[in-house]
Amino acid sequence: MGIRTTKRIIISMVMIIFVAAGMASRTARAAELNELMNKVGMAMLINRDEAPDFELKNLKGEKVKLSDYRNKIVLLNFMATWCHWCQKEMPHLQKLHEKFRDRDFVIVVVFQDREGASAVVPFMKESGYTFAVSSGLLDPTGEVGNQYSVTGTPTTLLIDRTGKIIAWGMGYRDWFSQPAIDLIENLLVSSKARKK
Repeated sequence: MGIRTTKRIIISMVMIIFVAAGMASRTARAAELNELMNKVGMAMLINRDEAPDFELKNLKGEKVKLSDYRNKIVLLNFMATWCHWCQKEMPHLQKLHEKFRDRDFVIVVVFQDREGASAVVPFMKESGYTFAVSSGLLDPTGEVGNQYSVTGTPTTLLIDRTGKIIAWGMGYRDWFSQPAIDLIENLLVSSKARKK
């Protein structure tokens, strides 16, 4: 066996080791992500469909599309101001917003209140929550909620940077628990690595 053949074999072996290490790393990340999803109570989707785009007015009266948030991790939350469990979840969403506001992460809230802005805007002002000032959207007819098959509030979807749905969950959860913080951090870091 010549030097050239030996070099090719060594290079091939090194490449195989790097590929195997990369696959093992991705598998470990996927397992960690799945574990965090379970701790938070979110169902991770295997087949990741694109989140249906929509356009609604925000609390300032400006038109906003879901696709405006591409290249960010999106926590899409369907809620209503009259919903007890939504009200209980709001302080956690506020803290999560404050923690990750300078990162590629956004909380998009779709308010299902039939009264629209007349109910939501005063409620949000009185509560002092800022997590939905520009990304709080009004869906008084429930059209977008129907598009996403929302049957109860709160309902939450996690959407990746490319606009695909990663996970969903219905019901209250503590979005400022350590597993929830770790989940968002994991999504931000792993999707940033894939983006490069």
